[in-house]
Amino acid sequence: MTTAIRGILNGVTLTLDVPVPPLDGKRVQVIIEPAETEPSEARDLTSIENTAFLREWARRGPQGPIDDDDDFPDAP
Repeated sequence: MTTAIRGILNGVTLTLDVPVPPLDGKRVQVIIEPAETEPSEARDLTSIENTAFLREWARRGPQGPIDDDDDFPDAP
């Protein structure tokens, strides 16, 4: 089983962005490489990252007011 998950490395501590329950408590091999730091670099999200972002978005709910444009006067 190979899983790509992002995280932050501080010294000898690696904090992953999402939990990996099937591997909890098991010996694993970790390959470390820098992630893109430029926001302009487009990349596809893994299914785990996409799920985490969707859950976070759903947990927080709507962000800010919806502006009512004059283009749609009948909009609720």
